[in-house]
Amino acid sequence: MFVTWKWQRTKSGRRVGLARLTRRRRANTWKCERPGKTENTCRGSDKSRIVFNEAAASWILMHKHLFVAVSFCFWLLSAHAADTPVAGAPQSPRLSALLASLDDKDPTALAAFWEEVEKVHTPLVEEVPNQPHDALYTFLIRADPADDVLNVRLGADFPMRTEHHTDSFQRLGNSNVWYLSYVLPKSSRSFYRIRVPQGLHRSPASPARFTIDGVLYEHYLDPLNPKVFPEGKEHVDAPGSYFVGSEAPPNPYLAVHSDVSSGSLQKFEIDSHELGGKRIVTMYTPANYAIKGKPLPLILQFDGESYIIDAAAPTMLNNMIAQKAIPPVVVAFLHSQGTRNEDLQPNAKFEQFIGTELVPWIRERYRISKDPKVNAVAGASFGGLAAAYTAFVHPEIFGNVLSQSGSFWWSPTYLQDVSPSPNTGWMVKQFAESAPRPLRFYMSVGVWESAGMLSGNRILRSVLTGKGNEVTYSEVVSGHNFANFQQSFPDGLIALLGKMAH
Repeated sequence: MFVTWKWQRTKSGRRVGLARLTRRRRANTWKCERPGKTENTCRGSDKSRIVFNEAAASWILMHKHLFVAVSFCFWLLSAHAADTPVAGAPQSPRLSALLASLDDKDPTALAAFWEEVEKVHTPLVEEVPNQPHDALYTFLIRADPADDVLNVRLGADFPMRTEHHTDSFQRLGNSNVWYLSYVLPKSSRSFYRIRVPQGLHRSPASPARFTIDGVLYEHYLDPLNPKVFPEGKEHVDAPGSYFVGSEAPPNPYLAVHSDVSSGSLQKFEIDSHELGGKRIVTMYTPANYAIKGKPLPLILQFDGESYIIDAAAPTMLNNMIAQKAIPPVVVAFLHSQGTRNEDLQPNAKFEQFIGTELVPWIRERYRISKDPKVNAVAGASFGGLAAAYTAFVHPEIFGNVLSQSGSFWWSPTYLQDVSPSPNTGWMVKQFAESAPRPLRFYMSVGVWESAGMLSGNRILRSVLTGKGNEVTYSEVVSGHNFANFQQSFPDGLIALLGKMAH
């Protein structure tokens, strides 16, 4: 239970007294009690600014006059855009020039600045002296004088200044410009959102939520950046704002071309005795696929719905096959929603399902190869871990592993272990202590991911290389998200299957 206090106001804005707000965790509702008044239900906008435990709340009731005085002091320092500016000169030359113009009382400077931002969008990108492969990226908020912005934060996947990957915006002078600047590589790709304490944003639509120090923050897209990932109205994961540095390699397989024939997608529901329930698989077959003819490579792709919708994998497959970057393939996109943690963490039942139910079901209906050297299993995060484990258990089916940010920090007891866990790296240990398997790997991981994620992938690469396995390894300037996975997906398929196309 959380307890907080906040001024209650009339419709005209006059403060009429303090209210005691109590949050019931499970119901996610607030109880509003004003001293001497009847209890009533509070709206989301009555959410706490300052959080106390119940003992502190009892003390406040006994010393309410002192608390009113202290609260008034905090109120004077509160989060309105018309309040005291944050000291310090901005890193951004463009913002420094704007600040100088504002100090000179230029009446047109602010409007001209926002007009420029609407054309170039955010983040603003500026050169860094003597760092030709880096740039200064500046994120902005255009604040209304009545907006509560001091507690508004930026949540991003690149290294930030505070924990939880979230930094508070700073104000430029006395203006309505709030900003954050970071020096990042020009080869970077970043996924980010604006985080606002619940109830303080005008828009009711929040794609995601995140609790920081007991305060629930709602996530919003950057209104000054039109680039969103995933694109389109349909998505599996919550969308976020997105930017790509000028030196980031392009993905040449994402565009839909009228002269490229599309493959087919069919969704099926499979009853599994091993798993005691149903699983959904969407089967991709290439253009001009025929039941008779030479068997095609099989790709088993975990988190299938995310790869189909968010990562646009079918479009990339169409283009890669048309350009002969990979041979024609049959792809089993195995859906994971609702069963992801149950299926993708290494376990015998799921591997029995793959080996005795799923793959035989596919072979009965599709023309796929029985040669493990041409078949691949693929996934990201827990899916990358599952891909490695599936090939470890079934090298007679899959001879290729495509792992994107594989969770090789994992251990069967990670939820119970104190961090850092002495049991981390269970999958690494399996490969290290077992006889070499005839497997080829493509592994990618973002340099902005957690230390456990990055080190787990590096150690597994070393173990596999020492065992004699062929490993193509890539570290990209990005974080843990499907925008990253979309980029490395074709690289992995080409590394594993590209030679078969020629």
